[in-house]
Amino acid sequence: MATDPPLVLYIGEKNVSSWSMRAQVALTFKKSVPFEERVISLLEDLDRSERLKIGPTGRVPVLHHGGRVIPDSLAILEYLEEAFPSPDYPALWPEDIDARARARWLAAAMHSGFAKLRESMSFNLCFLPTPPAASPGALEEAREVLGLWEGAFAARTLPGPFLVGPFSGADVIFAPVTWRLTAFRVPAGEEAAAYMAAVLDHPAVRPWMDAAHALEPVPEE
Repeated sequence: MATDPPLVLYIGEKNVSSWSMRAQVALTFKKSVPFEERVISLLEDLDRSERLKIGPTGRVPVLHHGGRVIPDSLAILEYLEEAFPSPDYPALWPEDIDARARARWLAAAMHSGFAKLRESMSFNLCFLPTPPAASPGALEEAREVLGLWEGAFAARTLPGPFLVGPFSGADVIFAPVTWRLTAFRVPAGEEAAAYMAAVLDHPAVRPWMDAAHALEPVPEE
């Protein structure tokens, strides 16, 4: 599919909106897909009125492509994969059916779960010089995440340092979590630590993180 009309991605602040990060990382990973970034301040749009103008859920990210409006990070990933498929663009999901299924359920598990981790290890807190102590529930969920990763590493059949070998949509969805666990200094094994470092250093992830670090940290309310 041609990129004309252009894509517009609406996001929140880069040191606040971890869901926005996922959508932009996916778009950046697609490399030659041009898009315009528009930021809606979540700190100012408290009644969601600005977000409701650009998407039906009143949340970001939202992708506009011509007449199409696609909210939700995971839906945006799936849309990008269909609209800009391989081999013309890098694939977000592996060609191997087993690896693809594993990547998809890993992404879905993160997308729909781990609410205590997201709440206590809020993304904005990760950019403070010293984040507050995480709750016991969040730390328990962090250990569950590490367990999922360890299982994925053990099941890998494709080459690469990521969850199913090559970088995939699963790593896109887990990218903010790698920063949460890193910033909150959650103890991790050698393989998990190497995985987190590889994700944060990936060319699709690093631009977002660099921009987020350049913003003024947002303290806990």
